[in-house]
Amino acid sequence: MIARLWGRILAWEEESVVLRVQDIGYRVHLSPHAHQVLRSRPDSGEVVLWTQYFWNEHQEAPFLAGFPDPDEQALFNALRKVPGLGPHSALRILALPVAEFIRIIREEDTARLKTLKGVGEKTARKILSELRSGMGAFDHLGGTLFEGLPSPGGAGDASGMDQKVREVLIRQFGHTPSEAYRLVTEALRRNPSVKTTEDLFREVYRVESE
Repeated sequence: MIARLWGRILAWEEESVVLRVQDIGYRVHLSPHAHQVLRSRPDSGEVVLWTQYFWNEHQEAPFLAGFPDPDEQALFNALRKVPGLGPHSALRILALPVAEFIRIIREEDTARLKTLKGVGEKTARKILSELRSGMGAFDHLGGTLFEGLPSPGGAGDASGMDQKVREVLIRQFGHTPSEAYRLVTEALRRNPSVKTTEDLFREVYRVESE
């Protein structure tokens, strides 16, 4: 059983990467969010992925899923319990940071769930029904991404909003200060009309729907 891999990314694919571990190249499937997080890191750096391997007679090929942290892996396994969701579909749904996804479940935000790839009204209700009782496992993430951070400016202070989001990216998501600065700058360039820290954070990790 492959539980964790340390290596360097050789190739980027639409839903996966080829990870070189010594002299072996592993094709590791990623969530949209994990794909974007890894893309933001230096190309030459070693990455660590928690992994799960799937294979049965109904699959055309083995499926190795990778996660940048144990929290995303735990959320993936919770989604797999939803009737009708297999490993591929559960992974594709994870287009948001774990803390943001958990907030959506706790607030029973069906409309937000329906913006995720492959999630319609019926699937959104199934996800809420299955996951809402198991959110205790994610209490360590806190009630909000920005809880406990100082507010460096008043309401509508753009520089303060930028700083708070950068702090979250550095403290909770492991980005370097330069990476965090670049991500926030690019998000504001894409959408200069964002008004709150939460909206700016969503814009940083926004995944374009097809």
